[in-house]
Amino acid sequence: MVRAGIYIRVSKAKRELLDAQRQQPPCEAFIQAQGWTVQEIYMDDSISAYTGAPREHFERLLSDVRVGKLDAIVSWQMDRLLRTVEDASAIVAIAKQTGVLVANVGGSIDLSTADGRKRFYEAAVAAQYESDLKSERLKLKHAEIAATGGWQGGQRPFGFDLVPFQDHNRIKYKLVLNPEEAQAIHQAATDVLQGTSVSSIVNRWAQGTVRRTNGGLFDNWQIKSLLTNPRIAGFRKVDDRLVRATWEAIITREQLEELQAILGPTRPHGGGTGGLLSARTYLLRGFVVCANCGTLLRAKASGGRRRYVCATRDGGCGGIKRVAEPLEDWVVSRLLWEVPGRLLKATQSPEGASETETLGALLRRRATEEDRLEGLADYLTDGTLSKAEYLRQKHRIQGRLTKLEQEITRLRAQAPRRRLKGAHVHEYADAWSGMDLNERRLVLADHITRITVKPVGSGRKRFDPESVEITWKS
Repeated sequence: MVRAGIYIRVSKAKRELLDAQRQQPPCEAFIQAQGWTVQEIYMDDSISAYTGAPREHFERLLSDVRVGKLDAIVSWQMDRLLRTVEDASAIVAIAKQTGVLVANVGGSIDLSTADGRKRFYEAAVAAQYESDLKSERLKLKHAEIAATGGWQGGQRPFGFDLVPFQDHNRIKYKLVLNPEEAQAIHQAATDVLQGTSVSSIVNRWAQGTVRRTNGGLFDNWQIKSLLTNPRIAGFRKVDDRLVRATWEAIITREQLEELQAILGPTRPHGGGTGGLLSARTYLLRGFVVCANCGTLLRAKASGGRRRYVCATRDGGCGGIKRVAEPLEDWVVSRLLWEVPGRLLKATQSPEGASETETLGALLRRRATEEDRLEGLADYLTDGTLSKAEYLRQKHRIQGRLTKLEQEITRLRAQAPRRRLKGAHVHEYADAWSGMDLNERRLVLADHITRITVKPVGSGRKRFDPESVEITWKS
């Protein structure tokens, strides 16, 4: 008795017309007419020919033939079994080894003869031709839609609704702003541009009602992807160029470019670990200066560790290099120890609290602008930005940095604000541990003007508190 396996493939495009129920009965009737028996049914669902996606059950079918479980392969039509010439070659190779019979409802093919193999390969060529032709038509269709800035289809993107409309007796869809989601995107973009961390936005959205289109919570990478997608600025990307889209923008193109500079691919910093240590994870950035030349220390990772260094590229002397963790820990311990007396003093002159808050925001903005400036050269090198875009952004960032430095200088001497609450050092430490990076920067700005790092003797590896001087706000 010949043991036959029935192979069924239901492509997404033909699900309505050629579903499993319509393919299976004719195959079973053909097998019965030959006097064979049905051993097993193999079905790949929604595997379209032109996608090239792997067919799990097709591979299992071939495996069962190899081990002698099947004597024949039957399909409704040959194009259901074959997608490419490679598929035909695989079956012919197995047929030579096992003598398996290949048939469809219209008849069988003897792969043991040259004529049979010729007809089999011709069927595979015809199937691949139809597949390639369909793929080319689909690509052309999408290219035409993309060139005019239209919506190519797919799942509803966050920030927009899909609204149906009629075009030449066909129902199509266009993107229209979803007011609540668009407002959430706009606020998140504004916050990031002002120095708020993506993690803070993730937490805020999780605590509120902002959810992905599938109902799930956003994570850091999803928000980064959302805020750097040209779609939210009213553009779509076509062949590495931006085309004005047919939908309304949520943010400006300039804001998009700046967000891409901030949130683009994380740049790996030196060291054998290949770790991704972002400059935005440095607590003391913008506070620490070199005692030798007065240059702000740059946040930089090397050897797999975060460090503060006096960089010659910033006009520094290159004479200071400190591991970040012990320096940050020491400054925080001193800060928490000093807080009680400073808060007592603040109760006598609470005026200027709003100005101090402004100083903290300015410091965050300055750190953000410095991050942008640092990343621009990398994005020019890897082609993310053109030279014109690079120069335009660099000019804007440098202009904003100049204004920020003027404002920071003016507000440095303002009285501290009572931000940490408690009566003992351990209570301040508990409050500190519950803050994110931006909130901690604000506390530093409330109490510290600058942190001066002095050189130490050669060969000394341990952190030396004597080499650090904190200038407290009066």
